[in-house]
Amino acid sequence: MDAAAACCLLLILATMTASSVHAQQADGGCFTNERDALLSFKAGITKDSQSLLASWNGQDCCLWSGVRCSNRTGHVIKLDLRNNFFLDELMFTETIDSSWYSGKTHELHGKISSSLLALSHLEYLDLSGNYLGGVGVSIPRFLGSLDSLVYLNLSCMNFDGKVPPQLGNLSRLLYLDLNTYVLVDDNKLHSEDISWLQRLPLLKFLDISGVNLSTIGNWVQVLSMLSNLRALRLRSCRLVFPHTPIVHSNLTSLRMLDLSASGVDTLNPTYWFWDVGTIRHLDLSYNRIIAEPFPDAMGNMTSLEALHLGGNFLTSVKSKVLKNLCNLRVLTLQENWINQGMPEFLEGLPHCARSKMQLLDLSMTNLTGEIPKWINQWTDLSILKLSSNRLVGPIPLEIGALSKLSLLYLDSNQFNGYIKEEHLASLVNLEELDLSYNSLHMIISSNWTPPFKLKLAYFPSSKLGPRFPLWLKGQRNVTYLDISDAGIVDNLPDWFWHVFSNVQYLNISFNQISGRLPRTLEFMSSAMSTSNSLQFIIFDLNSNNLTGALLSYQGIWSNLTFLETHYQGHCHKNLELRSLVINGTIPADICQLQFLNTLDLAKNCLVGQFPLCSEAPEGTRKLNPTALILYENNLSGDLSFLQSFEELTLLDLGHNKFVGEIPKSIANFLPNLSYLRLRHNMFSGSIPVQLTQLGYLQYLDLAYNRISGSIPHSVANIRAMGLEPKQARENPFHWSYERPGNSETQFTFKYDDSLQVVAKGQQLSYTSNIIYMVGIDLSCNNLVGEIPVEITSLGKLTNLNISNNRLSGKIPEKIGSLVWLESLDLSCNELSGEIPAGLSDLTKLSKLNLSYNNLSGRIPTGSQLQTLIDPVSSYIGNKYLCGPPLSRNCSLPQVTGGDLDEYQAETRYLYFGLAAGFVLGLWVVFVIFLFGKTYRVAYFQLFDKILRALQASWPEIQAAAAIF
Repeated sequence: MDAAAACCLLLILATMTASSVHAQQADGGCFTNERDALLSFKAGITKDSQSLLASWNGQDCCLWSGVRCSNRTGHVIKLDLRNNFFLDELMFTETIDSSWYSGKTHELHGKISSSLLALSHLEYLDLSGNYLGGVGVSIPRFLGSLDSLVYLNLSCMNFDGKVPPQLGNLSRLLYLDLNTYVLVDDNKLHSEDISWLQRLPLLKFLDISGVNLSTIGNWVQVLSMLSNLRALRLRSCRLVFPHTPIVHSNLTSLRMLDLSASGVDTLNPTYWFWDVGTIRHLDLSYNRIIAEPFPDAMGNMTSLEALHLGGNFLTSVKSKVLKNLCNLRVLTLQENWINQGMPEFLEGLPHCARSKMQLLDLSMTNLTGEIPKWINQWTDLSILKLSSNRLVGPIPLEIGALSKLSLLYLDSNQFNGYIKEEHLASLVNLEELDLSYNSLHMIISSNWTPPFKLKLAYFPSSKLGPRFPLWLKGQRNVTYLDISDAGIVDNLPDWFWHVFSNVQYLNISFNQISGRLPRTLEFMSSAMSTSNSLQFIIFDLNSNNLTGALLSYQGIWSNLTFLETHYQGHCHKNLELRSLVINGTIPADICQLQFLNTLDLAKNCLVGQFPLCSEAPEGTRKLNPTALILYENNLSGDLSFLQSFEELTLLDLGHNKFVGEIPKSIANFLPNLSYLRLRHNMFSGSIPVQLTQLGYLQYLDLAYNRISGSIPHSVANIRAMGLEPKQARENPFHWSYERPGNSETQFTFKYDDSLQVVAKGQQLSYTSNIIYMVGIDLSCNNLVGEIPVEITSLGKLTNLNISNNRLSGKIPEKIGSLVWLESLDLSCNELSGEIPAGLSDLTKLSKLNLSYNNLSGRIPTGSQLQTLIDPVSSYIGNKYLCGPPLSRNCSLPQVTGGDLDEYQAETRYLYFGLAAGFVLGLWVVFVIFLFGKTYRVAYFQLFDKILRALQASWPEIQAAAAIF
């Protein structure tokens, strides 16, 4: 009876509880307080670019996007607002910095509302990849009160400050991800104490990559208490590794350990992780492990399936240590020093794993020798990277037996011989092939149909020609194609632009390819529309025989970025059509290239004026490059088109027909200008004083124009040419990109453009070293006046050329202050006085030209002046210079130094005296003849007598002349 009563009571209580629960629920089963909490969260979102929360209306919050309720209780148990787009692209880009990670690609912007505390039954919370943090915004402490949480992912949200220890209250937590994924020098998210992790005994997955833990010395002891942990990621945490090793740990369930880029500086064989026999994935890549061999303890980790040690400084890497790792499937050792022949190294790897190995990366390891023919024993290999070694010989045909290969990088070695169809015929899964920068000759029939569909095909500096490789016609999936410098001497096939309509990187430069540029790019519109902000489109067609005009590609210019890549937060985009035979005018549609970084149309036949992009409708995004290179065309007009290019850092308009004055407002509309080259045009007027207000200007070339006036004394204001520290400017020619699928290797750096500089009497091209070029060239103009003394304050000048003007006065005495000067040309002016002795202090000077002036005195001596290029010609045309290297000896009576003015005055007096004496003597004779009749008669009689004698003897003189 008691039991029956108890059951009845329990039934009544359950019914009452259910009724109470349903009473709290609004229409459709969503609890009112929980719906209100979610709406409060939505109110804190200031931007929802993808309309992720658009469905958050109506009564039933369980039907809202990202919200899941329990089927049993009706409570909200899951809130998943993960930004998949951001995180997927982040994995593609791999390494970026906070300047890119500033919310531009995040879906949700705003703050996390404390209303989430009402979701007391919440078990799963994922807000990753959204911009809900910011400067001064830390991870909310109240999240530590959601004690039902099992899964918490707050990664990549740009939080700042300390990690709240309140997260240790989440005792049921199995998964915790706080990683930033942003590898920068100043990690914003940090922790000074992680002891709260010990209160999460059930934790199986922990990722705090990017969180600065540099002040924590006991992190190993704390983490060792998490006995259930299976995955631990501590990438780029600035860990402190005590040199007193901790041998044992309680991490008996650990399967994956990521300590990459975390500050590991030794492979101490007694470290705790060598003793964790359960580890299957170990990542120690990109640390500071210097000059250490593999520890024997590594060979005891028989459970290892993936071992990443790339990007360290290991030496004498001996593969025999790994001989017992029979489960090994992934081995990355790039950027270490193996210093062995490839056959020897491969022989030391575990024979029992040959049929299991799927990824082998030995790039940049100083491997030597040839690829062994028994490479075909690695039957499961899908990725093989051997880039940048010293491998030689031919590529063995046996490599073609690796039918599972999807990626094969053999670039930057010393391979020679031939690549035939037999090498590639069985590689049915091949998607990426890089044979660049070897001495390989591809002999493939034009009728051959490859069994694979490449996405990446890199063959620069490999011989594919002289005929165009027609086997590429079937490779419609290619997005990265480089056949530059491949010896192709042929016409561009008609099908080329259509087959590669999806290309994002195209380089056919430095061949002898003929044909015309496409009249339209509309066939590429699909590729343009699918290209997102993290990808890039590159066209490099220069140094061929292509002809055509820059047509008005309606609707295409706005998407055509031509180069776009991200490296450490900087987005670079180039359009390079240099050294073609492009004629006509530049179309106005080019102003639609609003994302373009570098526009290079140099060495073509373009005429007319550059379009006025400033006339685009208000609010329209328009062309605003950082580098504009148009030299060696026939462009004309003035510089008014520059008014909308406020981001410009490099401007090269040399060898055109531009006219007018240099705008006085140039410092206002080009505030970032660092390199200005206007040589060989028809500019007139004077050098505007405002030009010296360009604080970043470090190279100025106005040579061969019609500029008059004097050199401004305010030249000292150009801070970038002075010795004081200045803000570093990025190389305008630099761009970098990472090959798809090659995230383990560093970025590839390229310098596709150059600045042409006349220095040391020759034309030099500056690319990667342009940031060190600091120079002024004002030669071949009509400048007058003296050289301003202020020019000697530009201590970083390496090149100064103001020759072929009408400058007068003396060379500034403080010329020796230009300690970095390598080339100085003051020739063909009207300079006078002595050469300053400080000139001998210029220890870097290699080219000096002071010829054809009015300089005088002894030439200074010094060890550096004895090593000048062609020293004699440096001083010719100065009559009053003496001493070596001239033959004029200063020990003879000479007019020297400061006595020149006095000497010239004395000379003038001498000539004046001679003239006066001559006039006076002639006047005396005239007076005598005028008033002395006797003398006058005698003189004329004598004159007549001499004349008659000559007439009498004239026939005899003629006869004697005829005889001779």
